[in-house]
Amino acid sequence: MVKVFVLFACLAIAAVSAAPTEEPEREVVAILKSEINKHDDGSYDLHYEGGDGTIRKEAASVVDEGTEEEALEVKGSYKYINSEGEEVEVFYTAGKNGFVPYGSIINPEISAVAEAAKDLPKEEVVEPKKKTVSV
Repeated sequence: MVKVFVLFACLAIAAVSAAPTEEPEREVVAILKSEINKHDDGSYDLHYEGGDGTIRKEAASVVDEGTEEEALEVKGSYKYINSEGEEVEVFYTAGKNGFVPYGSIINPEISAVAEAAKDLPKEEVVEPKKKTVSV
């Protein structure tokens, strides 16, 4: 009988400790605008605005169309209010030469290095020669 009680107590403790913890309620943020336009050539533009002051805008265009270098070049920005109540805005470009951010929270040295790196020549990837084995 004591063994059954001890087993029951252990199972009860395990069940309580495994019970999911309640997460604090999150504020529901209204979406004021959400628009995405996709184009036949693969380019797009989007615009999002939330009721909490969050904004995101982005546009992508195709560059070097029809070549082996064809890629999307993206320009965009996002803005939000941080936990201290300050407005944070970041601008960026992204493409075949990398991601370059600018903004109030981005260390200017990071932006400068990213800007300089995007103009560096790319190294060609040289495929190793395949060896043929005669049997």
